[in-house]
Amino acid sequence: MMKKIIILLIGISIFSCTKYLEEDLLTNPALDGLNTEEDVKAALTGAYAGLLGSSNPGYYGRNYLYLREVPTDNLLGTGATTDFDNFTLGTSNTIVVNTYNDIYAMILKANLLIDNVDSADISEDLKKWYKAQAQFLVALGYYDLTSLFGPVVLITSSVNDIEAKPSRTSVEKVDQHIFTLLNEAIPNLEAEESEVLPGAATLGAAYALKMKLHLRRKEWTNVDETANQIMQLNQYSLLPNVEDLYTIGNSFNDEIIFSVKTTGDPNGKSLQSLAAGSTDIAQHQYDGKNDYWGFGTFRGELKVYYSYDPSDERFIKLFRHSFLDRKGKTVGPKTLDNKNNPAVKKSLPYIYSEKYPHPLAGTETDLRTDIYHGSTLFVSRYAEVLLAKAEALNEISGPSAEVYNLINEVRNRANLPNLETTGSFDQASLRDAIFQERQWEFFMEGYRRDDLIRQGTFVEKIKDSHLTSTDVINVQECHQLFPIPEIERSLNSNLTQNDCY
Repeated sequence: MMKKIIILLIGISIFSCTKYLEEDLLTNPALDGLNTEEDVKAALTGAYAGLLGSSNPGYYGRNYLYLREVPTDNLLGTGATTDFDNFTLGTSNTIVVNTYNDIYAMILKANLLIDNVDSADISEDLKKWYKAQAQFLVALGYYDLTSLFGPVVLITSSVNDIEAKPSRTSVEKVDQHIFTLLNEAIPNLEAEESEVLPGAATLGAAYALKMKLHLRRKEWTNVDETANQIMQLNQYSLLPNVEDLYTIGNSFNDEIIFSVKTTGDPNGKSLQSLAAGSTDIAQHQYDGKNDYWGFGTFRGELKVYYSYDPSDERFIKLFRHSFLDRKGKTVGPKTLDNKNNPAVKKSLPYIYSEKYPHPLAGTETDLRTDIYHGSTLFVSRYAEVLLAKAEALNEISGPSAEVYNLINEVRNRANLPNLETTGSFDQASLRDAIFQERQWEFFMEGYRRDDLIRQGTFVEKIKDSHLTSTDVINVQECHQLFPIPEIERSLNSNLTQNDCY
């Protein structure tokens, strides 16, 4: 008999009771008990499906990029994301509220499995593996929560007192819980992909999340050590062609350590595949005849576009450099030196990335209302390991041949020369070069916000991001954290609000 579950209101308050329970009964058999391996497998799949959230733009859908890329110097917010670009967010912003709730809902599903898997009639090794999967998901959820909101309520069990009004837990204590979960999970994870549930977390995924957390905490020796542990698995390498990373259908390759994989079906909720459903971040052909011209949620800033070397493969192959407007005329981006020239008045003050292609772009299919696809949204990939290790070694002892080799492995793949041939570097200037390389490599992949915060340039870079000097962005240091949703604070008076809100 399963324990009675009293679900804490935190993180699920925005859902109606009916919707929430219906979804859980479909995707989390743990509510009825875990007896067979099929029960456990379905419970784990339900937890992984939580990565996509409950709303169309959910957790690792558009919301992930809205929260991590628009409020940086990478993207220009428009429409629903304007408040992210000019830092005028309210405490009830739907994107923020839904993401906060989605993450807690996913953590709840994973905690249900952790708390109840021992009752299943399966081998001890299988119990440990399934539990390790759920521990990884809880760790990932809390990493994302603290990255976005800072101190948050720490829930370590699926059984909670509904009358409790917990305060926010310090980031330090949440970080230690993340490390505890990962350290318990690591001995029970496999280095290779699961044949039964491909896309589930591997040993490399757990090490990569540990490395990411050490990087955020600037624990340089630990970053180096966990990067070495990933390398010693001999499971990962850079793909020869950078554009192959983003090809739909190539979501299992040697560079991806962990990603949110989807079916491409916007209504897909199959329990047979992890994270079943679809991301909704597809980019289109932008030809006013067939495609959703001007899909404006992910418009890149021109300054980052023109910061690339013209021979950089990431620049050549991963940006849309021109497209047809509604009148059939070819339109390209403005240039930085003639932005006010009347002759280029109709050129665009932004650009589009090609990293999330729609599978039907360029065909006769009308894509104006189809933003779903089966692309992969990366959580960690091997290029991140190389650049994180380079950053750590530079912080420990400054420039060295090993640091340059790590950076050059990424640069050479992009058809760029070795970094040390482009200038003379000390520790500070090499730090800047590594952060610049990360911006070029991980553009529109969700890394930039954390990078700016870690580098200490969040305000400086964002204020200088727009095309014209007359654009004033009222960004402050306290905007590094998003507001705690007001509806949560109305339910729990012990929840304090972040500064700026």
